Amino acid sequence: MRRSASARYAIALAWGTAAVLASLAAMVTNARADEMQARVHDLVVNRCAACHGVDGNSVAEIYPRLAGQYPPYLYKQLTQFKGGPDLKPLRHSAVMQAMVTDLSDADMEALAQYYAAQTPTQGATSHTDLAEAGKEIYTHGGAGGAPACISCHRATGGGIAPDFPRITGQHEAYVNEQLHAWKDGQRGGKGKLMSLIVPLLSDDEIAQVSAYVASLKQ
Repeated sequence: MRRSASARYAIALAWGTAAVLASLAAMVTNARADEMQARVHDLVVNRCAACHGVDGNSVAEIYPRLAGQYPPYLYKQLTQFKGGPDLKPLRHSAVMQAMVTDLSDADMEALAQYYAAQTPTQGATSHTDLAEAGKEIYTHGGAGGAPACISCHRATGGGIAPDFPRITGQHEAYVNEQLHAWKDGQRGGKGKLMSLIVPLLSDDEIAQVSAYVASLKQ
């Protein structure tokens, strides 16, 4: 059945309106994307880069390399530094808590995506003797019953997204510091996997594993 002229006009008007609305929605989406891109650039340059580098490959060993890390893991770490009204921070750093205090969820997600997209540089260790001993622990476990790191972090340190981070070539000093934080109960809540495993490592084993992790190549 042929439509009347008025019906055809109404249909054409509806399609035209839909196209305009779709175009406006795309413009709004693009504008918001541009705003977030500018926001991330500002945060990276003026907050993050001093410690972590613009490309996420920090120079100082006390600051972790972020480049190539899994986005959900990076986001989780930011939220654990920030905490919330009903959530105590699970990670403690006066510097980091000052940096994240005013970040929104969208900010933290965008920063996580940004650093995950960066290309990681190769790590290294100057303690090859420690690294050799650390390889045994990483691959087969510790003398005190700590399971092998390879189970969760994989042979080359690539980890398993989203919960087991990429640790390939991570700074030796940073790994050592974080393992001691797990061991001493300064990082993570009760029942967290690492807080159960790391106390089974001696301080010497922590030093050895840290050196080996730093030497890993992807």
